[in-house]
Amino acid sequence: MLLIFVLVAVAYAANSSSLTYAPTIVSCPETQQWIRPAGELSAVEAQWLYGRKRVVLDALSAYLERLGLEDFDVGKYTQALKECNYAHVPTIGFAISGGGAASAFTGAGGLRALDARIPGTTKERVGGLLQSISYISGLSGGGWPTVGFASYDFLNADAIIDQWKPELNRFTATNNSEYAITTTSIFEELAEKYEAGFNVTAADFFGRAWGYEFTPPPRGGLNLTWSGITNMPSFKNFTMPLPILELCVLEPNDIEYFGLELPSPNKSFWEATPFEFGNWDGPTPGFIPMEYMGTPFNNGSPANAEVCVQNFDKPSFLMGAAAAAFGAWYIGDKSNGTLAAFPKRSEAADPAFQSHTHSVFKRFFSVPLVVLDGLITAFQQSFGLDLTQIAYNSIPNPFAGMAAQPGQSRPPTNLSTVDPAESGQALPLWPQIQPARKMNLLIAWDDDEDAVQLNWNNGTNLHNTYLAAAAAGLPFPIVPPPATFIHRNYTARPVLFGCDPNLTTTGDARSPIVLYAANAPYSAYTNYSAAAQALGRDEVRAVFVNSLNLLTQGNGSLSADWVACLGCAAVERSLAKVGMRTTEQCAACFRNHCWDGVEDDGPTGVVDLPLALDPGLGFAVWNLTHPFVSD
Repeated sequence: MLLIFVLVAVAYAANSSSLTYAPTIVSCPETQQWIRPAGELSAVEAQWLYGRKRVVLDALSAYLERLGLEDFDVGKYTQALKECNYAHVPTIGFAISGGGAASAFTGAGGLRALDARIPGTTKERVGGLLQSISYISGLSGGGWPTVGFASYDFLNADAIIDQWKPELNRFTATNNSEYAITTTSIFEELAEKYEAGFNVTAADFFGRAWGYEFTPPPRGGLNLTWSGITNMPSFKNFTMPLPILELCVLEPNDIEYFGLELPSPNKSFWEATPFEFGNWDGPTPGFIPMEYMGTPFNNGSPANAEVCVQNFDKPSFLMGAAAAAFGAWYIGDKSNGTLAAFPKRSEAADPAFQSHTHSVFKRFFSVPLVVLDGLITAFQQSFGLDLTQIAYNSIPNPFAGMAAQPGQSRPPTNLSTVDPAESGQALPLWPQIQPARKMNLLIAWDDDEDAVQLNWNNGTNLHNTYLAAAAAGLPFPIVPPPATFIHRNYTARPVLFGCDPNLTTTGDARSPIVLYAANAPYSAYTNYSAAAQALGRDEVRAVFVNSLNLLTQGNGSLSADWVACLGCAAVERSLAKVGMRTTEQCAACFRNHCWDGVEDDGPTGVVDLPLALDPGLGFAVWNLTHPFVSD
């Protein structure tokens, strides 16, 4: 069974430890600006970004020197960026898709591949690009490394894996340790929050379990807050990118099945940074300071000046909030997989999928109904809560009591948040494509496994984001439907969109270039279960090496100009702003690696990928010496 739950009758007693999952009540500051209108960056983020760009320029210059682009004067480029007071230093982002453990670890491998601190990456001429990135966003499983790297003060991936201890299953612990606790103890932690007068849900349960993996001891990161990331040494000296978690909020018009709601397709999203919590374009756009997430609001101010909330924003809570898929799992199970497309249904029983020689289906991400029912019973016995009260994550709404915009319902007292992948966008790109952030290059790491038959990817989520961005008038490249990805092999190799500014929603260089990097097999078959609860160190190392081979194209053995093209994409949007032109080398590589606007919508089959570096080695033979966990 995927998870083992212990039905507990929680003893409601105050925890003697100074570390608690319960938020704290404080008096509200008198001079605080509570609601900041959306539209521009906050003053604190703008100030931080200026400091970050000064650090980025040094890293980017070193990266470009190692890259050795032809006819590109790195010194001239660097000096021009300094002369404009760093305003045109490229803004680069990295987004890690949902996809449970699969996206968490392959995405971490993508970050590792670009990290100059990892031996060998600078020799392969990709190391240093991570040090040039200003934003990292995640949702669902992609939120785990987003939180994990930030919580560990941006350690490199090799060092952080020793802290995460991925070989431990956080849901089957039989005793408590620094890195895992029993399900009974998890419920006792939830009781701390419940007794303090706050809602607890299934998202809290899962978040606490993940907290013992991805956030540092003691007690699964209970000494940390998301707003407290701003006090981390690497954040204060601008050597850490700004982490962003994406959330999806249910609204009154969302569809309902079995008494539970699913979000409408391609809606707007909320974000949580260490600075702020809010949204850019929802029914009530705006932001509040992250430090005061959880405070009851009324009409733009705290409902009671003596009651502000702090320590609500635990990193583990936000991991649960960004991956709150309980309702979708339940609907998927109750409908036998016919509703709630988000749950990853097993199709392994289909004989058509048993004959493929390159890979096999190893994933079942629709949590069994018996497990969900067990968790429902545990919440009922422990707190007297029913299914509808625990299915969604709950956050006090900072816009409660405010007037509704035309055509919108009045803001509710509490926000019900779910996994954003439920609405059709499993890539957390929405926060980074807001015009205020002026993104130049956005690396979209996709391992949502939307090509469900064999757990690879087909571009659906990137295409969906394009459709939503076009409808909302946001800057984004034009992205073709999944059939084009499959026919043109974009499911197996990195591809750039928007190199030609005409192929964007804005028709000009205001739109970023997007590098789409779908997890694919290069040196390892990494299409393992998104629901895997433990991965051995050898498995993680194989994933990390595979991600490096993907982003270097096998150290250039599969594409000699790819690594240079990655550097070309990093600087492309900034060149005209400093009076420089695209070099012929970069123009040639863009012709090779950028989508040219031609769609191929012919029939497609199963996305069945061989090992790029050893195509004759099928999965069955490979798996004899490289077994992967399937659930």
